[in-house]
Amino acid sequence: MTGQMKFHQIQDPQAAKIPQQSKTALTMTLDPYEQQYQQFFGTGTNGNSNVNINQNEASQTEQTPENDMQASDTSAAVDPYQSQWEQYSGQPASPAPTSSQGQTGLQLQLQQPSDPNPSSSNGWETASTTTTTTDPYELQYQQLCNQVSAYSSAPPAQSQTQSQTQASSNSWSPTNGAGYSNQQQPTQQETVMSEPAEAVPSKQEDEEEEDRGDEFLRMVSSEVAYKKLKGENPYALTDIDISLLIQRFLDNIEDATQKNNGKTKGQSKLRGEESPKEERKTILVLGTGWAAHAFVKLASTYDLRIVVVSPVNHFVFTPMLASAAVGTVEYRSMTEPIRVTNPYIDNFVEGRAIGVDVANRKVAVQLTKLSTVTNTFKGIASDAPCRLEPEPVLTNIIYDEESNSIQKDAAAQGAGDVIELSYDHLICTVGTAARSSIVPGAKDYCFNLKTSQDSKRLRTAIGEALEFASRPDVQEYYYAKEEDKIVAQTERQRRVRIAIVGGGPTGVELAGEMSDFFRQICRSSDGAYQHLKDDISIMLIHGGAEVLPAMDEGLRNRALVALDDQGVELRLDTRLKEVGRDYIKIFEKSTGDEETIPVGVTVWAAGNAPVPFVAELLSQLPESAAGPGGRINVDEWLRCPTPTEEGFGSILALGDIACLEAQAKFDSEAKPLPQTAQVAGQQGAFAARLLNRGYDLQTTPPKLPELSAEEGYSILRLWLIARGLEEAPGFSFLSLGLLAYVGQEEALNQVTIGDVPVFNYSGKIAYALWRSVYLAKQASTRNQALIVFDWLRTEAFGRDITRL
Repeated sequence: MTGQMKFHQIQDPQAAKIPQQSKTALTMTLDPYEQQYQQFFGTGTNGNSNVNINQNEASQTEQTPENDMQASDTSAAVDPYQSQWEQYSGQPASPAPTSSQGQTGLQLQLQQPSDPNPSSSNGWETASTTTTTTDPYELQYQQLCNQVSAYSSAPPAQSQTQSQTQASSNSWSPTNGAGYSNQQQPTQQETVMSEPAEAVPSKQEDEEEEDRGDEFLRMVSSEVAYKKLKGENPYALTDIDISLLIQRFLDNIEDATQKNNGKTKGQSKLRGEESPKEERKTILVLGTGWAAHAFVKLASTYDLRIVVVSPVNHFVFTPMLASAAVGTVEYRSMTEPIRVTNPYIDNFVEGRAIGVDVANRKVAVQLTKLSTVTNTFKGIASDAPCRLEPEPVLTNIIYDEESNSIQKDAAAQGAGDVIELSYDHLICTVGTAARSSIVPGAKDYCFNLKTSQDSKRLRTAIGEALEFASRPDVQEYYYAKEEDKIVAQTERQRRVRIAIVGGGPTGVELAGEMSDFFRQICRSSDGAYQHLKDDISIMLIHGGAEVLPAMDEGLRNRALVALDDQGVELRLDTRLKEVGRDYIKIFEKSTGDEETIPVGVTVWAAGNAPVPFVAELLSQLPESAAGPGGRINVDEWLRCPTPTEEGFGSILALGDIACLEAQAKFDSEAKPLPQTAQVAGQQGAFAARLLNRGYDLQTTPPKLPELSAEEGYSILRLWLIARGLEEAPGFSFLSLGLLAYVGQEEALNQVTIGDVPVFNYSGKIAYALWRSVYLAKQASTRNQALIVFDWLRTEAFGRDITRL
């Protein structure tokens, strides 16, 4: 129930006056937000919120017709919460609109009495008068409750407020001078009771009011809901899943031993065997990204026969592609050949998976033409040869598992373009490609930043743009006419205008790295392109209102400030409409205006889409396998649905193509895991453990197989039994936070343990942490040494601008 306000004796001669015939005490509710306000702020009433109306005392005041008239016009607009509200919000409260439409304040309708003489001192002066008391802080309260509605199943604050207002709005008509009788209005509920006859609320009304109170209490009475209401992270350090951390620590101990299985003269340390198994399962791994690299690194070659298929023969540390595009680090410093990752894998096939036969467990692979490797790299996005695009299929070549040989079609000797590989388990980690095809011209004229080849292509294009803008045809001193000089200057500025599409981590880090690069080469002391200092510009185009949407609000705002300070032109809430060879068309959502901007280089960092092989695989899987955005639905053991029970567990989808929903502790519904390197790497390690331990993936949950009479307990099996892992646990993602570089040796750090925030930081110290984490996450000690050398070289001698 809302708070009650009782009127004391009215001393003001102009104040409202109760008719003399009434001898009863009237209690009515004037502030429909009192209880909610106290529940939200956790405070009691500050000030006198209870005012008694005593008819006997009121009758002692002087009665005049003027006083009788005032009785119908006076509003008890007493609100004791103004000081608390202003103290909480930090700003004066603005009264809610008092128009009749949409009012939710208290309405008291005084109806005509039965006395035919309306001017009698025993009746009301007017036949019908409406007095409205509107809480001046109702609008602010509703705005807060609207924030709550995003996290609770309770009805919106407006509807809740209206129902409480209706419960507080009443009408009375005087009867025979002895008291008041309630008259129920069509849209109002009776809450003001007269004496001696009391209107008892019905049971249904009591239950509805109790439910409304319970719903609001759930929204604001707990610390979690309170933090959500204020837009803060609801987690505390006590919410860290300690058991998950312990399991990860034990997994790392196991991984350190298991990944060496078969790598020392084929011996298995945990199993005590001297040579690999004679009958090993064939694991076909598609891709060399984060998930595939983690799987290959930890997989036991004693237990598994591993074959890797990928268009490129190396793993690349993708977070540093932006640094490589401007020469801060070199490409080879952040890549590792997959054969070096695990020298004891059975084979690596450089090619692209183009087809799959789920029933027979075979994959068709388009081999990469080796002649394309030696072609001259031109550095233009629309003309440069791309090794990642397979040629049309010319013939079929069968990889015979029994004879371990390639059998060619007799009619196509020497072609060797397509082969088929058999598998027992397919690890599908093909990743995603740039989703530039959704914008006309973007696929032809935009540079991507997904692979090392993309980074090399972009670096070459930047070098070409700088030289293109330095040619004599765009220098003013070659022209005599003023209009020709203006044309030359405009064209020169276009040639070195860089447009970056996408405000995620890739786009923001690329903008920061480019800003550092151009500042170095254009500095007045020894800059190689100091004549272009006033011409080079960087534009960041993002469809949302803020960059880095996955980070907290404070870090997002700091990113905007940092980029703006460096001169990056931010076009937020803007959509890319078209891309040409030397222009882009953008659409501003807020105004609806379209603009054509001349540019020299356009980089796409706005989103990804599954590669064509994913659609080919989905065409052979049940409809339940199709997830949002073209991804593949998987269960908690990363298994995708299959047409038959016999094939279930034979295909595991990892990384960006997998859609695995997980529900956080304080979330109301499950959400798909993000498409990040952290998720992919942890899923790859999880899949390697499943197969290393020998779980039967056809059962749910996967279990360790029964031992035969000849088999004994190995150290690995005893280890799993001691940990209670006879049944495989499901995959649990442990987020460690987000990092982003914004230029000028400033980074943003959002460090978490799971969903629990540890700290957020930005600036020079955050930059040191950013570099430390990237260095520690390199694939090998060799890469770490090379990265450190590149950083020292860049600090001492600057970035290399040689075009090779």
